[in-house]
Amino acid sequence: MNNVYLEVIQDIATITFDLKNEKINKLSFEVLEEFDYLLNQIKDDTSIKVLVIQSAKENIFIAGADIKEIEAMKDESEVYEQIKKGDKIFEKLESLPYTTIAYINGACMGGGLELALACNYRVATTNHKTKLAFPEIKLGFFPGLGGTQRAPKLIGLINSLDMILTGKTLDSLKALKIGLVDEIFNHGQKETKLEEFVNKVLDNKVKRKERNSITKFLENFYFTREFIYYKTLKSIEKKVNRDFNAPYMALEVIKQTFNNTYEVGIEVEARAFSKLAVTKESKHMIELFFMFERLNKDFNKVDDIIENVAIVGSGTMGIGIIWLFSKFLDEVRIKTRKISQVKDIVKAVSKLYDSSIKRRSLTKNQVDFKLNKISYTHDFNGMSNSDFVIEAVVEDENIKKETFSQLEDALNSNAIIATNTSSISIEKLSENIHNKKNFLGVHFFNPVNIMPLVEIIPNSKTSKKTINRVKEMLIRCGKTPIVVGDCAGFIVNRILLPYLNEAAFILEEGSNIKTIDKVLKDFGMPMGPFTLADTVGIDVGYKVATILNQSYGDRMPVASILKRVHDELNLLGKKENKGFYIYKGFSTKVNEEVTLPFNLNRQFNDEEIIQRCLYIMVNEACRCLEEKIVTDANIINFAMITGTGFPAYKGGLLSYANDIGLENILNALKEFHGRYGKRFEPSKLLIKLVEEKKDFKTGEALWNF
Repeated sequence: MNNVYLEVIQDIATITFDLKNEKINKLSFEVLEEFDYLLNQIKDDTSIKVLVIQSAKENIFIAGADIKEIEAMKDESEVYEQIKKGDKIFEKLESLPYTTIAYINGACMGGGLELALACNYRVATTNHKTKLAFPEIKLGFFPGLGGTQRAPKLIGLINSLDMILTGKTLDSLKALKIGLVDEIFNHGQKETKLEEFVNKVLDNKVKRKERNSITKFLENFYFTREFIYYKTLKSIEKKVNRDFNAPYMALEVIKQTFNNTYEVGIEVEARAFSKLAVTKESKHMIELFFMFERLNKDFNKVDDIIENVAIVGSGTMGIGIIWLFSKFLDEVRIKTRKISQVKDIVKAVSKLYDSSIKRRSLTKNQVDFKLNKISYTHDFNGMSNSDFVIEAVVEDENIKKETFSQLEDALNSNAIIATNTSSISIEKLSENIHNKKNFLGVHFFNPVNIMPLVEIIPNSKTSKKTINRVKEMLIRCGKTPIVVGDCAGFIVNRILLPYLNEAAFILEEGSNIKTIDKVLKDFGMPMGPFTLADTVGIDVGYKVATILNQSYGDRMPVASILKRVHDELNLLGKKENKGFYIYKGFSTKVNEEVTLPFNLNRQFNDEEIIQRCLYIMVNEACRCLEEKIVTDANIINFAMITGTGFPAYKGGLLSYANDIGLENILNALKEFHGRYGKRFEPSKLLIKLVEEKKDFKTGEALWNF
């Protein structure tokens, strides 16, 4: 036994998971075999009255299956065979002739939660790291070891659908309220409280959580149950494209099996899981999961961690950054133009905490404590103790440079100065900085409280120590940073703006706003390009487009229609309820005024819209690799997924390009180049990859040609 251990004292047996040389417990094939071996040892032992299953790891029960093993499986029958083995082990646990209790302290995810569900009872600690979830949907499949069968019977159909289809995480209190666990207490009280719970079990005094009678009624009758399935399907359709199968298949499995026998249900689940686990979509999402893991560990241990920070600028981005730092760091100072602005700034930051209070991840008192970390100044006073200061003022090179000059006068020589510019070259911005080794770009994405990605952009003199300290701070704040080379627009905006611009060119040629938005949303983007432009702010998008045009010339022209909405119509988008769309209350309608001078009414098929908007991004991504802005195609995939919402199940922009075929993309670009000019001129790298019969997985050596 290397990973799972058995101890029997009198009539209480304990099985402890403690994977050798691992920080967490995972249900690998080896671990399941060991667990099965121990169950066989005790399954006929009539002296045992209770089996407790626990973990020796700190803050971890079982984090789920070993995803690397799932990733390695290419054949549906191989997955099915392993799933059926796991099912038999959990069925053996479930059918033991004595009471079984899962003691959950820390993360209980996926297969770990399915194992806990196979026990008679579940006890969880109030430790803030005790979390229960079925996160499999984020990997392109769903719970495959009985989760779709046992969860609905325990916590009901509606709660189960919510957990399985969203991957949402529950703390122990929420898990207790819905009946997923039977009791909660502080881990420090384990010895006495667990013994008390065991005695209550033996005396039949444990009271199960009763489900809401109305909910129970709705779930038990065919017509109301069908209505639940219908509403759930409509909810999925609003959020998830039909070509991402996992949530749709999970819903169908639960729908087929909810009123069926366990034997039928577990077979349906195993067959469906086996199909999904070998799909391209699942492999892409597993790859993304591992990329998240790698990037979130990509820093060296820091002795002088950043805790005391300051923010200059209190627009939308500034408010988001203030919220982030107040949530995770010790001291936050804000520089405002006028002290009278402070009340509105704190109110806006406070509003970003509302969702945390609603989700009960923070209490009102905890939020007040975090808001009390914020101090303020209107003249750079009190910043001499700041470890890190970020500027988030308007996207204007001269204003930013003036801000940096004032900051250098106010700060100590070891302080790091960062800019949240979205498009201006960091090298340009650092021209007048004296302490260049402590200056860099730290580009957050809007909204800061939701978007996980941050681009770190060093100048040519930025020290490795500075980069490492900033990485560590951002990861501690729940962000995933990537380090990219310096250029106008960096990675995400440099690749995304041609997409938005091309949608505008297509609109000029006679398509319409609604059609273009629908086609690209149906492709899998979180919103259409014109909805995105309105959401970000037309003024912001136009400013970035202008900066990129100045840097890249004819290759990135600004579409005439963008100039019209910005210069002539003075539209700003959602923040003033009028842009490409007009927003009134809950209704949204197309702003017909935008296209009045461009009334060509040319018909476009969906394929051309997709090719022009997507292939131009692929081409620009190639240039980023050519110029060594990044040297890993997977970083571009990751950045486009986490920075723009490019569909994760397609693997990111360059994985999508591989699936389409680079030769097909090159041929289309050549045709568009002849028709529309320089913006579609194929990159040298793309031509080289096609000539060498390589793609973005196999062609890494060609980045250096």
